[in-house]
Amino acid sequence: MLTHDGLHRLVELYLHRTVNLIAMRPFTEKQLCSPLDPGIRYTPFFYGLLPGDRRVFSLRPFCIPLDLPIIYNWLQEYCSVPGKNPFAPVQQLLEAYHDLLTADYSQSLVAEIDGMPILQIDIIRADQDEISLKENIQTGDYCIHFLFSPHFDEPMEYFASALNSCLYSFFSFPGIRRVFCKAAVCDKRSNRLLQGAGFVLNKTVKDYPGTSVNIYRHDYVPTVTG
Repeated sequence: MLTHDGLHRLVELYLHRTVNLIAMRPFTEKQLCSPLDPGIRYTPFFYGLLPGDRRVFSLRPFCIPLDLPIIYNWLQEYCSVPGKNPFAPVQQLLEAYHDLLTADYSQSLVAEIDGMPILQIDIIRADQDEISLKENIQTGDYCIHFLFSPHFDEPMEYFASALNSCLYSFFSFPGIRRVFCKAAVCDKRSNRLLQGAGFVLNKTVKDYPGTSVNIYRHDYVPTVTG
């Protein structure tokens, strides 16, 4: 198993290899999906409060050196549960986050509660996501993929509010009109979470042989942050 120091070293080597391929880019609040430097920790661009919680909720771009070890730890914990599939190799995770951060059609983000990561969420223009194979995609359509921290002992409604706040932020950017997300029909927790965040079921499709998937859609989000 890769050690914490070994993971940091691998990240450093990967970013050093690619540093000359990327111009240093400041984050702009005018365009959510814009290419960023994957090695920089950008300041949060969105702040708020979740219902019934005085802790500060914030949203910022993903920083590979800082956040990849955290996500690696989350995946280790989730995949240690009997029956779960092994998680992606570190190199594959590095390349995936690098591509999401440096493309002009996607963004990888981290939501925090008082500076502690609670949610990692990716937003991708829908025509660049596999969901385009299942949906009639229009201009302004985006798709999200997310992972919650296993270290927060909060009720389902709390996580739904966190996801809802991310959506509220997304819809404040020009050009984002609909957001899609999918969950396996058998994944009751994810389906409840998406419904609690205000998503509506759009359709149920066959994703892989023998697997039924619910595709959810969100056209707007109510104001839930303070």
